[in-house]
Amino acid sequence: MLDHLCINAPFESSFYSVDAEGRYFFIDVDLHSIEIPLASRSVHKNDDGTISASALFHPYESVPTHYTGMAVKVFFDSYYEPYVQIKASPAKLLQGHNVFGSDNIEQGAMEMIGFLYEAYPLLARMLDFQKAWVSHIDVTYSTRLKDQTTAKKVLEYLGNVSNGQTRVSKKAYDTSRYWGGETSRLLNHKCYLKHDEFMAQFAEQQQLAKKMDKSAMRVVEVMSNQKLIDWTIGLLRFESRLKKRWLERNNVPTNLFELIRFQKQNPNLLQTLWTKATHSIFEALRGQTMKLTDDLSVLEAIERSEVVMTKSGKPSPTKVRNLFAMYCLIREKGIEELKTNYSKASFHRLIAELCLCGFSKAYLQNLHTDKANNIIPFIKLIEIDFNQQLPEWYVEPNSQFNYKIA
Repeated sequence: MLDHLCINAPFESSFYSVDAEGRYFFIDVDLHSIEIPLASRSVHKNDDGTISASALFHPYESVPTHYTGMAVKVFFDSYYEPYVQIKASPAKLLQGHNVFGSDNIEQGAMEMIGFLYEAYPLLARMLDFQKAWVSHIDVTYSTRLKDQTTAKKVLEYLGNVSNGQTRVSKKAYDTSRYWGGETSRLLNHKCYLKHDEFMAQFAEQQQLAKKMDKSAMRVVEVMSNQKLIDWTIGLLRFESRLKKRWLERNNVPTNLFELIRFQKQNPNLLQTLWTKATHSIFEALRGQTMKLTDDLSVLEAIERSEVVMTKSGKPSPTKVRNLFAMYCLIREKGIEELKTNYSKASFHRLIAELCLCGFSKAYLQNLHTDKANNIIPFIKLIEIDFNQQLPEWYVEPNSQFNYKIA
C-alpha cells in the first residue's frame, strides 16, 4: 500500500529570476498576494519605533481536505529554485483511514494536487507540475498474527534484529520498532501494531469531532466501522520510507509523471521495491525460531487485563490464578472436554474473561491441538502475503480531481 507521498513542484520559470552566475534564485512574486502564512527568522525595532521583519519563510501548514489535513510548505531560499512541497497519506485523503488501501501513485498524487488547487488556487497555477519530483514514498504491507498478545510478542522480538547496514534504531516505543537512522538519505523502516495506532488516532479524531471539526467528524464516521476495527486486530505492519536517492539508485524515476507511467508499466512496482528494501531485515530472521506462547507471557497478559482488577486498581491474585488455571486446562485437555467440568454459566464466564485478556475465542478453541506447533520458524510467522492485504469488501477509491488536472 502507498502510505505516504511527498511531492515537490517548482515554480514556473517566469515567477523567479536567477543572478548572472546562475548561483542565486530570486522569487518574483509578492508572497502576501498568494495568502500563505509567513513567519520571520529576524524581527527588530527601527529607530522610529516601527517593527521590521526579515528572513521570511513559510512554515509547514496543514491545509484542510475532506478527511485529514495535508502538509504544505513553500520553499524560496535563494540557494535553490523555489518550489512547493505537499505531503500526506493518500489513503487517508481518499478514504479517511490507512488501515489498508491502494498502491496507485497516480490516484494519490491527483488527490493531493487537487486539494492544493482548492486551498491555494493562485499559488497552484504558478507551479510547473510536469517537473514535479517525489522526494519519498512510504510503502507498507502487513502480516496477520492470531491476536494482539502474539503480535506484541513478535514486535518485541523484532526489536533485536539487525543485519548489515540495516541497524535497529535506539528509537523505540511499546507499539513500534525502527531500523535505520532518521537522517539516512536512503531508507527508513519501522514495524508497529496497527490496532494500537488505529485506536490512538481514533481517540484523537473523536476529541476533535467533539469540538465540531467537520473533517474529524467525517473521519470518526469512517473509523467507527466495526469491520474496519476488527481488521486491525493482530495486524503487524512493516513500513519502509523509500527516499529519492534510493529510488534513483534502483533505476526508478523520481519525476512524478514519469514515476506514474513507470508504475503503469510495472503494476507490482511497490511490492517489488518494498521487498528489495526490506530484504536485509527478513534475511536476518531466516533460521530463527520463536515460541509463540509461554506461561510467563500468558500470566502477564492476564495480570494486565481490567477484568482481574480490584477497585483499588490492583490485580486480584484469586482472579489471576483462576483464569491462568483455566488457560492451562484448555491447553492440556481442550475446550470441549472442559465443558463437562463446569456449570454452563461458569464456563462461559471464564471463556469470556480470557477473551477480555486478549485471547480470541478461535485461539482458545485451537489451543489444545496447536500446542505441539508452539515453536515455529520466525520467518514463517511473519510471512507477508500480498494477496491478503485487502478485505473482500474493499472498493478502490478514485480521486475526485482527475478531471481538473490533466
